[in-house]
Amino acid sequence: MNWVLKYRKIVWIFILLLIFTGIFTYAQLPKREIPEINVNVATISTVYPGATPKEVESTITNPFENDMEDIAGIDTVESVSSTGFSSVTLTLSGDADRQTVFSKVRQAVSDVSRSFPDNVQDPSVQTDFRMSAVASYHLTAEEFNDLYNIRDTVQKWKESLTDIGGIDQVQVKGLPEQQLLIELDSDSLNQQGVSPFQITQTLREELSPGAIGTTEEEGKQYQLLLQKTENWEQLKSLAIGKKQNGDPLFLNDVGSISLTLKETEDLITYKGKPSLSFTILANEGQNISALQDTITEEVNTLSKDLPSNIDVDRFYTQSTIIEEVFTSLITSFAISVVAVLIIMLFGLPISSAILVAIAIPISVIIGLIPLPYVGVDLNQISIIGIIIAIGILVDDAIVVNDNIQRRFQMGDSAWQGTIQGVKEVRVSIITSTLMIIFSFFPLTFISGSNGDFIRALPTTLITTIIASTIMALTLVPTVQYVRRKRKDQEEAPKKVGILGSFFNWIEDAYANRVLPRVTKRPFIFGFSGLLACVLLALLVTRIPFEFFPEADRQEVTISVSYPQETTLDNTQNQLNDMEQFLKENSNKIDETAVFAGSGMPNLFSSGLQQSGEYTGQVLVRVDKSETSASEFINEWEGPLREEYPEAEIFLETIVSGPPPSAPVEVKIQGSEIDELLSLSNDLKEKIKSLESTELVTLNMNNEQPYIEYNLDRERMADLNLSVDQVSSQIQSASAGIPLPAFDNGVENYSMKVLLDDGDDAGVNLSNLQIAAPSTGENGPPEIITLNEIITEEKTEKIGSIPHIDGERTITLKAYGEEGSNRFQDDANQIVSDFEETLPSGYSFTQSGQASAQQEFFIEVSKLFVIILFLIYLVIAIQFNSLLMPLLITSTVFLAVTGAIIGLFIFNQPLSFLAVLGIVSLSGIVVRNSVILVEFIEQNYRVSQSIIEAVIEAGRARIRPIILTTLTSIAALVPIIVSGDVLFRPLAVSIVAGLAFSTLLTLLLLPAFYLILYRIRNGKKSLS
Repeated sequence: MNWVLKYRKIVWIFILLLIFTGIFTYAQLPKREIPEINVNVATISTVYPGATPKEVESTITNPFENDMEDIAGIDTVESVSSTGFSSVTLTLSGDADRQTVFSKVRQAVSDVSRSFPDNVQDPSVQTDFRMSAVASYHLTAEEFNDLYNIRDTVQKWKESLTDIGGIDQVQVKGLPEQQLLIELDSDSLNQQGVSPFQITQTLREELSPGAIGTTEEEGKQYQLLLQKTENWEQLKSLAIGKKQNGDPLFLNDVGSISLTLKETEDLITYKGKPSLSFTILANEGQNISALQDTITEEVNTLSKDLPSNIDVDRFYTQSTIIEEVFTSLITSFAISVVAVLIIMLFGLPISSAILVAIAIPISVIIGLIPLPYVGVDLNQISIIGIIIAIGILVDDAIVVNDNIQRRFQMGDSAWQGTIQGVKEVRVSIITSTLMIIFSFFPLTFISGSNGDFIRALPTTLITTIIASTIMALTLVPTVQYVRRKRKDQEEAPKKVGILGSFFNWIEDAYANRVLPRVTKRPFIFGFSGLLACVLLALLVTRIPFEFFPEADRQEVTISVSYPQETTLDNTQNQLNDMEQFLKENSNKIDETAVFAGSGMPNLFSSGLQQSGEYTGQVLVRVDKSETSASEFINEWEGPLREEYPEAEIFLETIVSGPPPSAPVEVKIQGSEIDELLSLSNDLKEKIKSLESTELVTLNMNNEQPYIEYNLDRERMADLNLSVDQVSSQIQSASAGIPLPAFDNGVENYSMKVLLDDGDDAGVNLSNLQIAAPSTGENGPPEIITLNEIITEEKTEKIGSIPHIDGERTITLKAYGEEGSNRFQDDANQIVSDFEETLPSGYSFTQSGQASAQQEFFIEVSKLFVIILFLIYLVIAIQFNSLLMPLLITSTVFLAVTGAIIGLFIFNQPLSFLAVLGIVSLSGIVVRNSVILVEFIEQNYRVSQSIIEAVIEAGRARIRPIILTTLTSIAALVPIIVSGDVLFRPLAVSIVAGLAFSTLLTLLLLPAFYLILYRIRNGKKSLS
C-alpha cells in the first residue's frame, strides 16, 4: 500500500490506460441477442430415388451407422430411413474435438458411399450449426412462375450478399433447382429395339471423366485430351446405337433433352402471396447490428433492379431484437447505477459517494477487456451479469472508503489513516472477492446447451468484480489520501450523508439495544431463528418449476403434419385454409406466412423434427397490444385441432433459452418394426386417454399406401428376363434414373432419364414394353408389356424406420395441458405399467423434460457443493480455523431461505436462472459475515471482552453492511420492475436472499458466534 500511495500518479495513468483499452474493447465486441450456442451435431443426408424405407435402411443407413460407431467422440447416432431418403444425425460428446471428429465423419462417409448403387446420389454432410441468422427477406409475386423466372436475379442476390464481409452463406427456400431432363418416348424405343438401360449407359460413358494420361514426343511432355461434350445441347445428337436400317440412332430420335425445374421441396406464401425466402447467415463472432446496416444498404440497392411484379419484404432482423433487448437492459443498467448512487448518498458523504460511483463505470469498462479472449460477446446474458455485478462491485469500494474515513475520524493523518484503513480490511476484501469468484466460476462448467447459454453471465460478473477489487485497493485509497492531505485540517471528519443522522441512530440502536439482548440469550435467538428458517424453507414445495420461460415475442409457430401420402400441393392448400381460418376468426393477428414442405428457416427455434411433402408450418405474428403469444396459443390450439382433426398440430412460441424437451419422452427399441409400431401406438392411446393430455406424437408415421408389384417369375424365367431389367424399366417411368451431373466448368446441372409411359398420374404397365431375348438363333427379340409379367396390388406398409445407435427405435413425445400438475405423474405411471407388459427382446428408455431437469439439478447440486467447499477453504485459511467457516457459511442457508420466500411472494417459478441465482448467493452473502466476524476477532484481541468485541464490531460494520446490501438490491430492482420473464426470477431470488440473509445475519451471526465461543471455551463466562 505504501508503494501505491507513493507512486499514485503512475497508478492513475495505468488505470487511465485500462479505461481506454476497455472502451476500445467495447467498440469491437460483437453485439447479439443471445449467446451463440455450440451445437455438437452433424447430419448425413442421402437420396436414394424410388427406394423403400427397408431398402434405404439396409443399403444406406446401416453401413453409415456401423462406421460411425467406431469413431471416438460420437455420443449418439440417430437416423430415419424413409422412402427414397436416409437421414443420419450424429451427436458429439461434450469433450470431443469437433474438427477432428467431423473430419473422420467426412472420410467415413466418402469410404462407405463408394459401395452404394449407381443411382444413389452423393451424400451431403452438414456440420456447421452455429451460424447465426442475421436477417430474412421475402420476394413476393402474384404467381410462383413469376418467381421461378427470376433465377438469375436470385443468384445475383446470393452472390452480392455473400460477398459482404462476415456473411457465411445465403439460404434460399422455395426456388426449385434446375435439372437436365431426358424424356424417352416409349413407342420410339420399342420401334428401334432400344432399352432405357442402353441409353443411360451410353450417357454415363459420355459424361464420365476423360483423363487418358500423357505422352512424350520430341523431348516434350504432352497432356492427352479426349474431346467431350461441352454444351448440354450437343447431347441431342449423341449416338446411342443403330437403327434397323443401319443408320446411326441419335438421342433426339427416341426422346428429348431440356433444362427444366426439379420438383419443388417448399411452397411458401407471405401475407397470402407466393414467396421466396432469403435467410442470411453470419460467421461466428460478428457484430450483428453493424452487419445489418451493410445488409440493408445492399438489399436496397439490389431491390432497384427487381422486375415491377416482384416485391421485397423484410421478414426478420436480429438487429431489431437486439435493439429492443439492449434498450431495455441499458435502461435497467442506467437506473441501477442511479439507484446505487442514491443509496450511497444516504449513508456516505457526497464526495465519497461520487468517488464510489465513479468506480462503477470504470470497473465495468475494465471488466470488458478479457471478454474477447474467453469467447464472450455482448448479449442480454452478459449484460445481466454486469447489472448483478453493479450492486456487488461497490461493496469493496464502500468498505475501503468507510474504513479510511473511520481512521480519519480517529485522528489518523492522511498517510497513516489511508494505510491503516486499507490494511484492516484488505484481507477481507480479497477473501470476499475470491468467494464471489468461487461462487460463480463453477457455473462456467455447466455442460451442454444450458452451459453455452449461461456461461457469459458468470464470466462477465467475475471480470467486473476483479476490476472493482483493483479499483477499491488502488483508486479509492489514492484519491482519499490526496483529498485528506489537501484539506490540511485538524478537525476529524464526521460521518455525513443525506441520512447520516439516521444511520447514526441505527448504529446506536443496534449496538445499545439489539446486540445486548442477543448476547444475553444467544441460544434462544440462534435456535429459534434457525427453526423459523427451516419452516419457511418448506415453501419451496409450493413454488412451480419452469426450466426456461416463454419469451415475450410476437411469433407463434404452428407445426403441422398430415398423413404421409399427402402431396405438397395438398399440404399447401390445407395450410392456406388454416391461415385463412385464423385470420377470419381472430382480430389479434398482424401478419402470417405459410411454409409447406421442410418448414421455416431456423429463425425462431421451432424447426420440424421430420419433414416432407406432408409437413409444413404456419407463422403467426400476434398484435402484442391485444394479446401475447402464450394467450394466443391457449386460445387457438383446441379450435385448430377440432377444425382439422386429420392433422397433427403443435403450437409453440420462442423460449428464452435453449429449446426444451417434451415433458414425457419414451424411446422403445426392438427388432421388428411392425411390432414396435404396434407397441408405440398402444402406449400413445393410453397416454392420450388422460384428461390432462394435450398432444402425443411418434417420430414415425403409421403405414402409408403402397402399390406392390408381384412378378410372375416362371414366365420371366421362360423369357430369360432378370429382375434388374424389369425394375430399371419401372424406375425409369416413375422416379427416373439419375445420371452424373453435367459440369463443363461453367454450368452444373443434375441429370435424370425419364421414360414417358403416357400416364402422368402413375406408372402404366401396359405401355411399358421390354425386349426378351430370342429363343431361336438370330431371331428377333420378343416384345412384351410389363403387365404380362406383373400384377399390381395396393397395400399399406411402414413409411419410415427410425434408429438410435443402430437399433430400431420409435420415440414417443407427450405434452400436457397448460398448467396441469397431474399430467407428468399420470403419464409416468402409465409408462411404468407399460414396461411390465413389454414382450421379450424389446426395451425402452424414458427421458424428456423431467429427466433433463433431474440431470440439471444433479449437476447444479455438485457445483453448489464445490462452491461451498471453496468458500469454506478460503475462510478457513483466513481465520486459521475449521469451525469459523461453518459459522460463516451457515448464512448461505439464510440466503436460500430468503430466495424461496421471495419467489413464493412474487409468484415466480423456480427456473433455471432462479436456481443459478440461489447458487450464486453463496459468495455474495458471506461477504458481510466475513467482515463482521473479522472485526469481532480484531476487537477481542484488543478489549479481551467477547461481549464488548461483538457489540463494537456490530456498531462499526452495520453501516457498510446495510449500504452494500441496499446497493446490491437497488441494482436488481429495475430488473424485477421491468417484468423480464427470463431474468425476473434470478433478480427476485438474489434480492430476497440478500435482504433476508442480511437481516438475520445481523441477529443470528452474533448469537452463533457466542455459542461457538462457548463451545470452544467450555463453561467459561461470556463476559
